[in-house]
Amino acid sequence: MPGKTKAKRGGVRGIDDGDSQSTTSTRSMYGSDNEDDYNEAPTNKTNSFIDALTEKRSSTREWGLYGLVELIKSSPELEEIETIATELAEHGANAIKKGGAKEAALGAELLAVLFIFLGDNCEEVFQDVEDTLKLYLKNHRTSAVRGKLAEALAMGSFLSGQDEVDVCQVLALLQAEFNDAKATKDALAPALRSWGLLLSSLPDAFVAARVRPWVVVLGPLLEHKELDVRTAATESLAAVYEAAWRHEPEQAKALAKEVLEGEEEEEGEGEEE
Repeated sequence: MPGKTKAKRGGVRGIDDGDSQSTTSTRSMYGSDNEDDYNEAPTNKTNSFIDALTEKRSSTREWGLYGLVELIKSSPELEEIETIATELAEHGANAIKKGGAKEAALGAELLAVLFIFLGDNCEEVFQDVEDTLKLYLKNHRTSAVRGKLAEALAMGSFLSGQDEVDVCQVLALLQAEFNDAKATKDALAPALRSWGLLLSSLPDAFVAARVRPWVVVLGPLLEHKELDVRTAATESLAAVYEAAWRHEPEQAKALAKEVLEGEEEEEGEGEEE
C-alpha cells in the first residue's frame, strides 16, 4: 500500500488505561495469586490458559484470556503462538460474542496483541474475525469494550495491509463512535487513536482529497470535556493536516486559515451574546 508504514511488534495498553494496580492485585482480579501459574514453561502456561477459556465460570475464562494477553506481550518470539493463532483468534471472538463486558474487552485485547505478534502475517487471522469486530463495535453496549474493539479492528486492518476502500470502511465505523452522544472517553479516545493509526496507512493525496469532511468530523471533539479525547482528536487532526501539507502545502495553508477564521467568528458571536 502506498505510503504505508508498518507497525512494530509491541505491547498494547491494558483494559483500563488508567490502571495503577500492582501486578499481584491485577492477577488476583483475574482469578489467581499463584506465582507458579505465571512461571511455568511457555507451553504449559499456554495450555493452562487455553483450557481455562472453556470453563463455566467467567472469572476463570477471564483469567485465561488475561494470561494469554500477558504471555504474548512478554514473549514476542514465542513460536508456539503462531502455530495456534487461528485457535486463539477464535477464542477471542467467542469472548466478544458471549462474554460479559470484562471478558469481551479481554477478548478484543487478545486479538489486538495477536495481530501485533503476527505482524504482516496477520491477514488470514484478521479476516476470520473482522466481521465480528465490526459488528460488535457497532452494537456493544459498553463503551470500554467498544474502545478495545476499535483498537483491535484498526490494528488488524493496518497490519494486514487493507486497501483504501476497506480502510475507509473501518474509518467510517470509528467515526460513528465520534458521533455517538452517549459514548464516553473509554470508547472515544481509543477510537480516535485507532482512526489516526489507519489514516497513516493512506496515501497523502487520498487524505488531502478528504480533508474538509474529516475536519468537520474531528473538529467538535477538540472541545470535548475529557482531556484524553481532546488530545487524541488533536493528534488525529494534526495527522490529517500533515498529510494534506505534504501533498499540497498551499491548499492546506488556506484550509487552516479558514478554520482559524471560523473559530474567531464563533468566539466573537459568543462574546456579543
